[in-house]
Amino acid sequence: MKKVIITTSLLILYWIIKYLHPEANAAFAEPTLVTGIILISAYMVALLVKRIKLPKLTGYMVLGMAVGPIGLNFLTRDLLHQLHFLEDLALSFIALTAGGEFKYERFRKIFKSATLQLSGQILVVFIGLFLSLILFAPYFDFLANQESHMVIGFSILFAGTALSKSPATTIGIITELRAKGRISEMVLTITILKAIVVVMAFPLIIAWAKTYLIPDTTLNLVLLNDVARQIFGSVFLGVIIGFIIIAYLKFVKVEQSIFLLGIAVILTEFTNIFDMEILLTSIMAGIIVENFSEKGEALIMNIEKSSLPFYIIFFGFAGAGLHIEALSHTILLTAFLVVARLVFMFVGNYIGSFLAKETYLVKNISWMGYVGQAGIAVGLGTIIEKTFPGEIGSTFKLILIATVVINELLGPVFFKYVLIRAKESTVEG
Repeated sequence: MKKVIITTSLLILYWIIKYLHPEANAAFAEPTLVTGIILISAYMVALLVKRIKLPKLTGYMVLGMAVGPIGLNFLTRDLLHQLHFLEDLALSFIALTAGGEFKYERFRKIFKSATLQLSGQILVVFIGLFLSLILFAPYFDFLANQESHMVIGFSILFAGTALSKSPATTIGIITELRAKGRISEMVLTITILKAIVVVMAFPLIIAWAKTYLIPDTTLNLVLLNDVARQIFGSVFLGVIIGFIIIAYLKFVKVEQSIFLLGIAVILTEFTNIFDMEILLTSIMAGIIVENFSEKGEALIMNIEKSSLPFYIIFFGFAGAGLHIEALSHTILLTAFLVVARLVFMFVGNYIGSFLAKETYLVKNISWMGYVGQAGIAVGLGTIIEKTFPGEIGSTFKLILIATVVINELLGPVFFKYVLIRAKESTVEG
């Protein structure tokens, strides 16, 4: 009851300030006030949903939806745009953690199984969704009105974004439950591997889709050169940042959490200035620290000290970003994308696990650990929106966000069930 009172009081306080003091500096005061209220309120809501055995991440998203454009509209679309840098900053921090969690020695021990499961998921989900969308296109208003080459282009993009999986969800739930065991390690390793593969492959997927969606576009050397520059430039920058982090943690040592926050800011700005991929750069930096030094644990420990606000901001804003109009106008296509992705994820993971001769739990329930989507998918959607300006990009992103929000609401719940069922959670309740 105390948590409800505190949350309600904060929202009322914001309403009073907003409507009784309209002369407040909207460019600074309002975004700052909203961020503070979301941090406190989302945490309170997370503690409430935890009582009904839902993950805290779900609480963050629920609060985001409540105060976002589809709810009280305290966090308006304009404010979301103004605060976009916080999402990028959070994404950089989360991706650093993801890279820092990728341990080569751990991957080497499960190389065969992880490779087969990853391959099964990627091939089955991409091919299955691609062919299904083309086959069932006449039943969806959005695709039924498109010419055949446009349907193929959209199918490529939808199938490509469906491959993404949120490392933040995986890490968040494992951290929350303090989970240890084969499935948690397997899901985390495959999730990070998938993030790397998808982020590196997506420029090629976009280039392929361009040949269908943009007239007179072909896969030529200029297009492929741009793709290669972005990929290798991001990897190179990540390697440099990784060794800078190693040097600081080894020789300077003081105020390490503050230093890592500064690194996240630098990564965010550098990738924006030089048109690089923030996810790939940050993940690579984390991988370097973990696998080329003895400072991997120090990296994760210092990130965890200040990670909670970033998780709240990231997932709260993800919930607030739901475009209800997209969901209402494309409900059938959105539902199809969500359900089909679940089905193909199960099939792909089962085939890979079967070939790897995995256990019953890995074959039959570990697929539920790969449902959640968030930063990577939304980031890919933003790239698509910029690449295909106008109705093509904006409509695609609206539909994508609707599916991402649904998957991100389902993902933490599914993964928590998997870890509890596998008896890998060390937290009671």
